[in-house]
Amino acid sequence: MSMADASFQARLDRISSGQGYVAEGLLGTGELTKIRARQQNGKGPVPDATLGIQEKKKFPVKKVVVAFILGVISFFGGTLATFHATQGVATDFDNFRLLVEALGPLGMSALLAFFLLYVSGLRSFMLVCVIIAGFFATHYAEPHMARAAPSVWTQMYSAEYADALKFKAFAQTTQWGFAPPPELAVTE
Repeated sequence: MSMADASFQARLDRISSGQGYVAEGLLGTGELTKIRARQQNGKGPVPDATLGIQEKKKFPVKKVVVAFILGVISFFGGTLATFHATQGVATDFDNFRLLVEALGPLGMSALLAFFLLYVSGLRSFMLVCVIIAGFFATHYAEPHMARAAPSVWTQMYSAEYADALKFKAFAQTTQWGFAPPPELAVTE
């Protein structure tokens, strides 16, 4: 066997064994064994794609909108559940009444938000923050929505609750330094 055949056969043996070939002298003495050991453990460098066009990561607008809506749903679901469990007619679910009263509207809303997080799969830090932002935006906007559509809040909750939210909207607007709503403005 000639020298070229022996060299070619050695190369085929290395290829079939899965080992790469680095010419002696290109790396230091122990570096090649360290690199191979890291590659065997799955911690070796991952090569980047060299062909094709690299796509930029796009901002997930749809996921952000869905996360905000989930925050709104969790707020209304929790407050409605708490209101009807504590103010409603006796039902088969009275065993949970003490738990609902202990958690309160915010606790029930948080419980619902955690459930929606688990079900929806929106678990990145940014999307969790958007769900929380939707929750608190609805918390501060609810009195003003109830003032704008009192009949809806009367059907969802009760007339007394809708009136209480109307006065809460008045208190918020005066606290923030805005003009009071026209129906509650003092006329002289």
